[in-house]
Amino acid sequence: MMPIALPLAIILLGGTAYFVAKKRGGGDMTAERKIVYQTALRKEKDPTKLRTLAEEFRAQGLTAQAELLDKRANLRELPPDVKAARRSAFKAALTSTNKGAILAMANALDNEGATGAADKLREYAGGLS
Repeated sequence: MMPIALPLAIILLGGTAYFVAKKRGGGDMTAERKIVYQTALRKEKDPTKLRTLAEEFRAQGLTAQAELLDKRANLRELPPDVKAARRSAFKAALTSTNKGAILAMANALDNEGATGAADKLREYAGGLS
C-alpha cells in the first residue's frame, strides 16, 4: 500500500497546485499582461515604475519577466558617465568585424537586460562573414 500512496500524494499535490495557480491567474502570460510587459520594456523610463511592475509580475508567478523588468530598472539607474561609456562600446561594436566579439557583447547586453541593443548586435553580426 505504501508504494502507491506516495505517487498518489505527489499527483494530488501537483494537481492542487496547478488548479490554485490557474484559479488565481498566476503564471500565465495573458494577452493583456504581454501588452503591458512589452510596452514597459520599450517605453517605460522610470525605474520605480519598472520595479513596481516587476513585483506584480513576480506575484503572478512570472519570475522571468519580473527579472528582466528589474534589470531594466537597474539600467535606467546607471550614472550618466556609465551610460555614455556603454553607448560608446555599443557603437564601436557596430563598426567591428570581429563576429565573435560582437556576439559576446550581445550576450553580455542580454544578461543585463539591454535586449534591444543585443538584438541589433546579433543582426549586425549575422551580416558578417
